[in-house]
Amino acid sequence: MRAARPLLLLSVVLAGLLALKGLSLADGAITWLGEASAYAVEDPAPADDEPAPPDESAEAPPPLSPLPDESAPMALPSQAELDLQSRVAQRMRALDRRAAELDTREQLITVAERRLDEREVQLLALRDDIQTLVDTLNAARDNQLGAIVQVYATMEPDAAAPVLETLMVTDRDTLIQIAAALQEMNARRYSQIMEAANPRFVADLTTLLAARAQPPLTRAEMEARRVAAVD
Repeated sequence: MRAARPLLLLSVVLAGLLALKGLSLADGAITWLGEASAYAVEDPAPADDEPAPPDESAEAPPPLSPLPDESAPMALPSQAELDLQSRVAQRMRALDRRAAELDTREQLITVAERRLDEREVQLLALRDDIQTLVDTLNAARDNQLGAIVQVYATMEPDAAAPVLETLMVTDRDTLIQIAAALQEMNARRYSQIMEAANPRFVADLTTLLAARAQPPLTRAEMEARRVAAVD
């Protein structure tokens, strides 16, 4: 029994040493695993076969709009909307017709203005022609009147006075023109003819020449002179 006790004690001591050794190895392994995990957190290196983590700072793409549900029924327009569309269409057609009418009217006005311009040019040309003709007639009348006055200027006063008295009855306008021209061209001969004429004739002729020198102030006065000359 005494020999067995030292063996038992020795085995107990060896078992305790082995346990302590195992505890020491386990403690070192735990320390090594902790350092390795800390190093992995500080500088992670992604594996070649693993994808890189997404960048959370990048702008996310807009969400896609949901596709229409083809099985959903299509919404039909209301009666009020249909009426509004009909009124708008009618209004547009009316505006188109009005625009067409305005275009047609503008074209007609343009054609009318062009015709008026052409007519104005024609009238101006006709006016010039008439004025030229009037000037020609006036020149011919002045020449003829000058020739007649020259005849009366060469006649004897006793012979010229009765002729002028006859013109007072038949053609006062011609008498006034001849007397005025003779008075202007040869005042001496005119006075000799007036001395040989009837005093009543001389007074009436003087009144007519004075009225001719003063143009009528009104249309009524002009008509009165015309009637008096005819009478």
